[in-house]
Amino acid sequence: MFRSVLSRRQSHPTLARRVDALIPREVIEEIRERTDIVDVVSQVVTLRRKGSSLMGLCPFHQEKSPSFSVVPAKGIFHCFGCQEGGDVFAFVQKTQGVSFFEAVKELGEAVGLAVEERELTREERQRMRARASLHEVLGLAADWFHAGLVARPSGRDAMAYLNNRGIDRETVEKWKIGYAPDSWDGLLTHLHSRGVSADQAIQAGLARPSRNRQGSAYDLFRGRIIIPIEDSRGRVVAFGGRILPRLDEGDTPKYVNSPETPVYRKSSVLFGLPRARSAIQRRGRCLIVEGYFDVISLHQAGFPEAIATCGTALTVEHLKALRPLTRAVVALFDADEAGLRAAERSLPLFVDAGIEARRLELGDAKDPDEYVQSAGAEALEAALDRSEPLLDLVLRRAIAQYGSTPGARRDSLARVAPILRRMDGPSRRAAVSLVARRLHLVEHEVDEAAGLAVGERSDVSRPARWRGSKHLNHILWLLIHYPGPVIPVLTEPSVDPTRITAHPGALQTVGRLISGDSLAAIQADLDDSDLQRVLRAAAARSDLYTEEAAAGAARQILTRLEVDSLRGKLVDADRGLAACDPSRDWTKYAGLLEEKKRILTEKKRLEKLLRTGGAS
Repeated sequence: MFRSVLSRRQSHPTLARRVDALIPREVIEEIRERTDIVDVVSQVVTLRRKGSSLMGLCPFHQEKSPSFSVVPAKGIFHCFGCQEGGDVFAFVQKTQGVSFFEAVKELGEAVGLAVEERELTREERQRMRARASLHEVLGLAADWFHAGLVARPSGRDAMAYLNNRGIDRETVEKWKIGYAPDSWDGLLTHLHSRGVSADQAIQAGLARPSRNRQGSAYDLFRGRIIIPIEDSRGRVVAFGGRILPRLDEGDTPKYVNSPETPVYRKSSVLFGLPRARSAIQRRGRCLIVEGYFDVISLHQAGFPEAIATCGTALTVEHLKALRPLTRAVVALFDADEAGLRAAERSLPLFVDAGIEARRLELGDAKDPDEYVQSAGAEALEAALDRSEPLLDLVLRRAIAQYGSTPGARRDSLARVAPILRRMDGPSRRAAVSLVARRLHLVEHEVDEAAGLAVGERSDVSRPARWRGSKHLNHILWLLIHYPGPVIPVLTEPSVDPTRITAHPGALQTVGRLISGDSLAAIQADLDDSDLQRVLRAAAARSDLYTEEAAAGAARQILTRLEVDSLRGKLVDADRGLAACDPSRDWTKYAGLLEEKKRILTEKKRLEKLLRTGGAS
């Protein structure tokens, strides 16, 4: 009986430490109820409805066909490919790299519920306070820079420069563009008046320690137009500063960027992504450019899907953030040699990420900003339609370097072969065909060259995961989706719960589902990641049975489980008969024969019920 199973439910010390010691359970459940998991996930993944769930490309592993599912009714996400999953708190933890407490606090603030801080570890408390302090300091700096452009006389030249570049006042306000006056300590003085020390300003990347005067510091940004850089949550984490032309003395760097800090890593931040995310999802493409002003100018011209790296080369982490949003990227790198090399170096990264990368040649324009300012938005849109595969650029540069003789063609092929080896499926066939056409080769020659140095795959075996059983997983599915008609079947007096599963955690989970506990609460209590995975997969699947067939399906499963049990008893009976000598103990032997006959009769009866549908 499931009553006895429920009476043996164990406490969950891990959960008690994680939840009760930090946040009351009722607060967590209230935040969970008020938070729309679809809204949270959609900030990272482009979702499309499929039945009662929504599907998209998984943000946790590379894939070309969507296997990442969000089930709003159950408040969970689950990837059928990599098996990653959990509730809305887990999604924030995994995508933002924060603790459980930090995820609950953030989501609580979003829905207007304050989360009381108590009994945090010293490390967690220090980390949260330090990060919060840096965000506050950076926010104060952003406000001061912006006021320096729009509200102080010292910003007039900077505003005139922006106007000459075609940047209007609305765009200045939207991007909160600012100006840092040509002063050694203007920002430091302002921050000091707000209670911010020089050490904090240095830690935030806003100042540098003085070499000449110990204990003093000076502003990093001086005489520069300031572009705030935001993280995925729209918080200012860094700045880019462009020198005013009148202050450029020739050897002055045109751009100065914030150094890396506890809240800013260049390799993972894409400039403009918080503002571009919805447009990338809506338009199904992303434009990657090199400069801050390229992004700003393209957004103003009607291309809000534009983003840029922050003074660094494109990285795997950048593409990991883009991959769930779109698989179509057009690179608009500068037309100089540095831009061409950057485009060529990025191709293997795009291939590994499963993103179709194209490139747009901008003609005589040195960058996208200049192109859209001179040619206009319509011309840029038409040019985007003519963009070429990035592989074409790599091939052209190889041919230009090596020539077109038979030996030179082999050299060009050797240059692109490593890229072809990274591809798979239809994308590889299309690429092989392109390479063959450009190099005047037949496809099998390209195939052979691409396969010459194919590395051997590692044959390291992975530890086996517990995946449940077909019958258990179907019972879990029925209880999650149609508990009403199924619970009466499973709680009939004749049902032996241990027939469903011998796994203690799974047995308790079935009991908790029967008792009406929510899936989210059960998932939160579980320490068994395999069982969590099985539950999420059951919740994410939506087409196993209809509601009308649910009760009958449960009865059929129970009957099949009984048949399986009888098969095991038959094996035991045969073993008993083989071990028993009828000449010495006929009574025992006859009893075993009678027991085997009874088992066979019951097994045949149940199998007939299954064949005729009587079990349902």
